[in-house]
Amino acid sequence: MKKIFKWVFIVLGGLLVLILAAAFILPIVFKDEIKAAIEKEIAKSVNADVFFEDFNVTLFRSFPNVTAELKQVGVINRAPFEGQVLFATQEFTVDVNIMDLLGDQLRVKGISLVKPVINIKVLPDGRANYDIAYPSTDTTTTSTTDTTEFSFGIDHWEIVDADVTYNDQSLPYVLVVKGLNHSGSGDFTQDVFDLKTRTTADTVTTSFDGVEYLTNKKAEIDATLTISEGYTKYTFKDNTAKINDFAVHFDGWFKMNENDFGMDLTFNSPESSFKSLLSLVPGIYSKDFKDIKTEGELSFKGAVKGTYSEKQMPAFNLNLLVNNAMFKYPDLPTAISNINVDLLVDNKDGIIDNTVINLKKLHLDFGSNPVDASALVTKMYPTNVDASLAAKLNLNELSKMFPMDGLEMKGNYSVNLKAKGIYDSLKKTIPAIDANMALAGGYVKSKDFPMPLENMRFTSTIKNATGKMAETVINVQDFSLLLDKEQFNANLLLQNLDDYNWDLKAKGGIDLEKITKIFPIEGMTLAGKINADLQTKGKYSDVQAERYDKLPTSGSASLKDFKYITKDLPEVTLSQASMQFDPKKIELKNLDGKIGKSDFVVTGAISNYIAYVFGNETIKGKVNFSSNLLDLNEFMTDTEVPATATTDTASYGVIPIPNNIDFILTSNVKSVKMMDYNITNAVGDIIVKDGVANLSNLKFNMLGGSFVVNGAYNTKDVNHPKYDFALKIDNLAIQQAASSFSVVQTYAPIAGLVNGKFNTDFKIAGELKQDMMPNLATVNGGGLIKIAQASLKQSKLVAGVTSLTKLNDSDEVNLKDVLMSASIEGGKLSVKPFDVNFGSYKTTVAGSTALDGTIDYTLKMNIPANKLTSQLNSFVGKYTNTKTDPNAPIPVTIGLGGTFADPKTSLIGDEQKEQAKEAVTNAAKEEGAKALEKAVKGTEAEKIIGGILGKSNKKDSTATKTDTAKATNPAPTVQDVKKQVEDEAKKKIQGLLKKKN
Repeated sequence: MKKIFKWVFIVLGGLLVLILAAAFILPIVFKDEIKAAIEKEIAKSVNADVFFEDFNVTLFRSFPNVTAELKQVGVINRAPFEGQVLFATQEFTVDVNIMDLLGDQLRVKGISLVKPVINIKVLPDGRANYDIAYPSTDTTTTSTTDTTEFSFGIDHWEIVDADVTYNDQSLPYVLVVKGLNHSGSGDFTQDVFDLKTRTTADTVTTSFDGVEYLTNKKAEIDATLTISEGYTKYTFKDNTAKINDFAVHFDGWFKMNENDFGMDLTFNSPESSFKSLLSLVPGIYSKDFKDIKTEGELSFKGAVKGTYSEKQMPAFNLNLLVNNAMFKYPDLPTAISNINVDLLVDNKDGIIDNTVINLKKLHLDFGSNPVDASALVTKMYPTNVDASLAAKLNLNELSKMFPMDGLEMKGNYSVNLKAKGIYDSLKKTIPAIDANMALAGGYVKSKDFPMPLENMRFTSTIKNATGKMAETVINVQDFSLLLDKEQFNANLLLQNLDDYNWDLKAKGGIDLEKITKIFPIEGMTLAGKINADLQTKGKYSDVQAERYDKLPTSGSASLKDFKYITKDLPEVTLSQASMQFDPKKIELKNLDGKIGKSDFVVTGAISNYIAYVFGNETIKGKVNFSSNLLDLNEFMTDTEVPATATTDTASYGVIPIPNNIDFILTSNVKSVKMMDYNITNAVGDIIVKDGVANLSNLKFNMLGGSFVVNGAYNTKDVNHPKYDFALKIDNLAIQQAASSFSVVQTYAPIAGLVNGKFNTDFKIAGELKQDMMPNLATVNGGGLIKIAQASLKQSKLVAGVTSLTKLNDSDEVNLKDVLMSASIEGGKLSVKPFDVNFGSYKTTVAGSTALDGTIDYTLKMNIPANKLTSQLNSFVGKYTNTKTDPNAPIPVTIGLGGTFADPKTSLIGDEQKEQAKEAVTNAAKEEGAKALEKAVKGTEAEKIIGGILGKSNKKDSTATKTDTAKATNPAPTVQDVKKQVEDEAKKKIQGLLKKKN
């Protein structure tokens, strides 16, 4: 028996070791297969990109539970939310009892999410980024009688330190929760069970229709909900929700139906302390909130009952009562006391327009300063209002009750307002209003600037007895302030909100730098002193109808030491400027300043300025502009430079011309910088109108030459700016033109090797790219180019030509008094025939250059026969079968193809053949005649040959006949002459022999 037991224990021990080893080894061995299976199932069921860094399965963390763990999990949406993160978490863990995996009931022991980020978004059309499940394709039905019932349960779940964003644009509603911790448990295997949850959040921010109702509030919720009716009905059991220190208790139920939500809820605050309500006030709740002294009672309750759907709202009501409350910061001397609030919000049928808001009472004392208000709104639209507000405030006391770091205020402000009636934006009606406001002894000082605004005062009234907007009168009288001894006064009367009628008077000085130090403008710095004495009155309808003679505006204004600095534009400074106003125009006098590096002096007149200010209509002007330096590069729009670009300079962009400017700008500028060009002595008119800058007889010097430009720069379509110029250029270096102008670089790169200068009358038009460089595919133009004296050396083109000849003095091409006609059209530069000299050999050039750099030119030149290469000699001999006089000129046509960088030279066949035949034939005739004459001279045959050739010395009628025959008959060839000489010699010899015999 001992041996049997020993054997049994050995076997059981071995099995236990085997099981433990399997539990440890199997998840490791099959880890990749399990991971692949998970990824495959996700890909089949989820229309999103799902990633996880690592996957683990273990039995040892909570044995006998199996723990599955995913780390660094992410879910990335696809279209229409492409690239947006729906869900991400550092760790996702699931614990399942190992025995439950073998049964028909799956009970999850725990689910945990650590530091998840959840971003839920719903588009206006209702499409949601969480709707990522593929629709099921399984259309089969399964009989419930043939399957084993399967159930699912969960013991516990938790979310640790989550960030959640819910943005529903269809409502529109936004909820942002930071630092969310949540835990819960419930037996989902039961038909009816309790769901117990606990939730805390560091901050909660929520808004509806653009209005924030909670901002960075702390939240805490403990809730037990009874779940029934197939997980659709939730009944509140024990629950408390707290926002900061304000707690709310819920009773009732909430049910999710197929097409809507049903509910019957009541809520109230279990707290009766006013301090809990105070914690909801923005800025009040802070780390020292517990030290604030408070008194007073609170009652808060409400209900929501009915159905919520896209077309229906439930009925609801809310009631808030505060009695005899007060609060006081511990380190401040004054309390806000006698706080009494009675507010009812009631809707009995769920129709929003029928909501009643009744603020029956609101009273509080800011120290010794009482505030009373009431309001009754009985309909949302058109809004029916009956409201009143009365307050007398000592700003010094207020600044102590609500201290704002670095800001000091003084003065007495009072307001008394009553409004009763209907606001209807469509019918242009407002409540009848009777309001009075006043400020006396005002004082504002900021820690950021030592100069305060002092002696601030005004009185203002708003009157409207009928509710018609046209009968509204706003009167601001005796507005005054003193800033660093600069006094400013103004009065304004504004009437008729249907057709604004204004009467404004303003006089005094303002230091802009001091104003912006007190009221800073982000991203902008202003400085300068304004002195003005202005009066303007009129009607807006007169502005719209351009009846500016009915808008008496007059006065003067001056600006000194003005400075405007912003990150988007060069710094603007004006040393001085003065203006005179009347209804028609503004006279500019002594406007002297700088924009960035550019200086300017402007005089002239600007008209239609009122319509420009009020209606964004076209402003007109005739202005004289002079400058020593105008740097246009500072006004160009930045464009992105590719990461691979090697340049470290900013890219230039299009200079836009506003559509609502109609200016004649008479300019006199000594130096202009535009892109990489330096322009000097620019004089002429620039006419700016309708988004087009027309240049009229604009003269300037650039690149050592003088220019006269007429034409237009058009930015009506700023994405496709255009130009159309007539250029007259004198004495410009050819190499400078090649290195500076992309058109020359593209169509005539050889110009970069030419020494000399040129003149031109040329018209050119096309489109500019966003870097202000010409779009060469759109260039069109034409004109004359005159070159007085120029030369070209060491060019592949010249080398290609000389390779076909033995010209030893043609390595330099000379151009003298050359006048060429050129045109650009359809991406091709065409040049009509013009003459140049290859050394001492005159050459006629014509042809074209294409946008892709290919060339097609012909060169016609006369070359002595002894200067022909063997290639050319054989070519000539091929078509003539003879030898030529070594000094005879041979017309040669050479073709240039390929590109300027890699030219290809060739003889042009058919044309060259005819030229060669003609040249060699003529040369042979002359050569043969001379040779024969020399051979027979002084012999008996001379007479014979002379007769044949018509060279008899007898001056008689036969000579005349011979001359006539020569004129009418073609000259004999060498062979003909030889044969005739032989025949005549034979006859003569035969005759002599006969006589001898």
